[in-house]
Amino acid sequence: MVAAFLAQPGLPFASVLSSERVEQVFAKHNNLFAMRGIFSTVNVLWVFLGQVLRDGKQAACQAAVAAITAQRLAEGLATPTADTGDYCKARAKLSEAALRELTVEIADELEEQSQPA
Repeated sequence: MVAAFLAQPGLPFASVLSSERVEQVFAKHNNLFAMRGIFSTVNVLWVFLGQVLRDGKQAACQAAVAAITAQRLAEGLATPTADTGDYCKARAKLSEAALRELTVEIADELEEQSQPA
């Protein structure tokens, strides 16, 4: 199931985790960066989540940058260089507190939607 999800074109998490929601939680933690840039909080989070679920070479920073490049090409936007340094710096900026809050928020919603059994 994970492989099929990750095989979707573009950035798979963009379809299940809205940019508005990410921005709201990360803004609450004063952790929004590069809002209109290539390595915005939202783009970095979406790619990072996909990176965490992959293994081997697909989990490498080069693959993460390639995913952002492909998405931006499809949208007709400027693309990053192949250098992974900027992505890795942006990824390191992601607030652990914001990630925790977003995770708990989504888990609570899923629990509310699940069957009692």
